[in-house]
Amino acid sequence: MKKKDLIRKWLDNDQLTSLESEAFKNLDAYDSYIKIAQTAENFKAPNYDLDSNLKELTSKISDRKTEHSSFFNRNMMMRVAAILVLGFGIYFSFFYSSQTVIKTIAGQKTLIDLPDGSTVNINALSSIQYQKEEWQNNRLIVLEGEAYFDVAKGKKFDVQTDTGIISVLGTEFNIKQRENYFEVVCYEGLVSVLYKGNTTKLPAGNVFKVIQNRTLNETTSLLKPKWIENNSTFTSVPYKYILKEFERQYNVTITAKNIDLNKLFTGNFVHSNIQTAIQSITIPMRLDYTINDNNITLYYKE
Repeated sequence: MKKKDLIRKWLDNDQLTSLESEAFKNLDAYDSYIKIAQTAENFKAPNYDLDSNLKELTSKISDRKTEHSSFFNRNMMMRVAAILVLGFGIYFSFFYSSQTVIKTIAGQKTLIDLPDGSTVNINALSSIQYQKEEWQNNRLIVLEGEAYFDVAKGKKFDVQTDTGIISVLGTEFNIKQRENYFEVVCYEGLVSVLYKGNTTKLPAGNVFKVIQNRTLNETTSLLKPKWIENNSTFTSVPYKYILKEFERQYNVTITAKNIDLNKLFTGNFVHSNIQTAIQSITIPMRLDYTINDNNITLYYKE
């Protein structure tokens, strides 16, 4: 008999013949098999009442089913409620939200008419949004970037920016909201600027400016902002803001090498000719430049 068949017969407690018994004793692992058998005899299975335990198990299964069913019902109700809320939200958002959004890209300007006859000229890389259909009840415009407003006589609305809120009544004004730069210029009439809880009345010819949290009050003799005539003008503005505006108008990237970007700049540049424009902002600063496709590098002249 093969070794494995002999071991299987012994494990199954089948009666071994005298020859099989002798062969089993001669196995190399005979002593180990005997020890395993002796150890196994010391283990006793616990007393087990089949009927009692079956009843207990049935009871637990029943309780679990009731608990699971209750949880499932609650869960389903919550899911249905969430779906209904979402559905109503989408419905009312679709039918009752009349948000109009106008955005411009680099180098683009656009002129739009508001529902009350006022006009908004939007500068490059800027946007406005308002509720066109609900204009009579919600006269609020949210501005990002820069825009010039020509408000129809007797009309009133508010312009909200990240920095402040401007309230108007039949006037002409310009708002510029850029990173760490906020400027309101009143060209006609009167505007009210709310900034950090304080209200400033701004009559025609006055400028309210916030640069890196520093508030400035200036005046201007201009009747309209120059940018709507394709010419950006600056008075004592840190050089880094001039470069950013140049990038917006020409859709380029400017790299300034070892240049003091906080140095104040007064001047202008046109939006129609990049060579003329770059010379307008580099010559006064005694800078040189290189143009490689859409990348411009500025550096001090040697």
